[in-house]
Amino acid sequence: MPTPPSSPRRVVLLGSTGSIGTQALDLIGRNPDRFTVVGLAAGGSTPDSVALLAQQAVRWAVEVVAVHGATAAQELQLAIYAAAKEGGYETGSFRL
Repeated sequence: MPTPPSSPRRVVLLGSTGSIGTQALDLIGRNPDRFTVVGLAAGGSTPDSVALLAQQAVRWAVEVVAVHGATAAQELQLAIYAAAKEGGYETGSFRL
């Protein structure tokens, strides 16, 4: 088995709310010494996928989140604030 790099690989995950994306995040979560999630993207075609993307963004404290469409972007912003509040962030402590 190869030796892990001295610093974790920075990962941008496209399609993070799909089956493969959620499995990839599970794998990354089990190997925090090897990977760091810095960006997430999803289509945002349903309210459930927008909510999941928001939860993932808060959970992984990513630098960048992308979603397709202006309406989905607005929904994502609201969902991120809701997910941050559920995650224990106080008002004003979580910024987009």
